[in-house]
Amino acid sequence: MKNNCLAKYEFKKELYFRAVEKIKTFFLNGTTIYLMEISSMNLTEYMSALTPEECFKLNIISNLQKKIEFSASRFLKHFLFGENNIAYTESKSPYIIGEKKFISISHSRNFVAIGTNNDFEIGIDVEEIDSKAARLSSKFITEHERTLFDEHSNADMTLLWSFKETLYKLSDRRQLIFQKDILVSKNGDNYVGSVQKTDGVYEYDLSKLLHQNIFITCNTSKGILKP
Repeated sequence: MKNNCLAKYEFKKELYFRAVEKIKTFFLNGTTIYLMEISSMNLTEYMSALTPEECFKLNIISNLQKKIEFSASRFLKHFLFGENNIAYTESKSPYIIGEKKFISISHSRNFVAIGTNNDFEIGIDVEEIDSKAARLSSKFITEHERTLFDEHSNADMTLLWSFKETLYKLSDRRQLIFQKDILVSKNGDNYVGSVQKTDGVYEYDLSKLLHQNIFITCNTSKGILKP
């Protein structure tokens, strides 16, 4: 048993060594974001890093793309933090058992990201720029947001959608209405977001960066309850 475990450990080390080349690290005002390119070709490698509990969860997932995203996110988590499992609070916010860090996880078709912050709860989102957000913009953009973002721009609508996904992750409620409960505005040159939570509306500073064709967004402040 000992030799088998050692062989598995050495195999993982080799996988992680190769993964380093596909992991990019970004810093946004105290939040560290690790972005990893993923591929269906690597699903077997991602699965090899899963704990028994994670394997059980994977077997429940029927959609292939969701399997890839789940396995890749846990592979990246193991690379960063070891084999402690990810758990969730009652409001569905993720945390790593045994770690004193706030984390957030995001997926796109080709990338997975994990954000960490030592001081406050975070939400992050990763979105590849395409036409989908612009086509669906009428479902989430407000009149005020139309003065800040070009509704016909794929990039602008992807960014606005990403901001709202980030804010959604910060709420302890679900089934929010994106045109009513999650709003984006500007304070000078800085983006600010507000989201409905159980005890009121909270406001957050928002930040973004563009990497290749990907927007990465996150909150860069602790939420403040609006009067």
